[in-house]
Amino acid sequence: MFQMTRQRKPSWLRILCPDGNLAKLKPRRCTCGRWTIRCEPTHGVWESYDPGIIHGSEDLSVAIILNRRLMQVIWNMGISQPLLRNTWGAAGITPEATYLGEHDCQCQPISMKPFKLPAKPHASSDILANVTVTPSEIREFKKVWYQ
Repeated sequence: MFQMTRQRKPSWLRILCPDGNLAKLKPRRCTCGRWTIRCEPTHGVWESYDPGIIHGSEDLSVAIILNRRLMQVIWNMGISQPLLRNTWGAAGITPEATYLGEHDCQCQPISMKPFKLPAKPHASSDILANVTVTPSEIREFKKVWYQ
């Protein structure tokens, strides 16, 4: 007897939907059997998104042609959590940003690209590049240091 295997949970959902995140994102299985990212606010309507990240002009053009609603994912480095921002139609959409596409049970997901954390900004290696020390300041430092 043939038995359908269920779709495995994408591993990046653990990163995108951490416990206690402020965006109220939770990985859930839809009634159609696919994994979704559900935004479950305490006071509003639940919204479901496909787990694949939409990024780049090709994915965005497909989403716009299919009239899929998009939600921009902004990673907050300070709290290490995702934040979501609505996009209204084609306004405010840039190919460099990352988006989640609205889930539709009758259609295939636009993208199944995994979510990757953005690179952390590094401090410049020349921390003391703009510091100038005068000889009198050096003499004063030595005087205090060797007391």
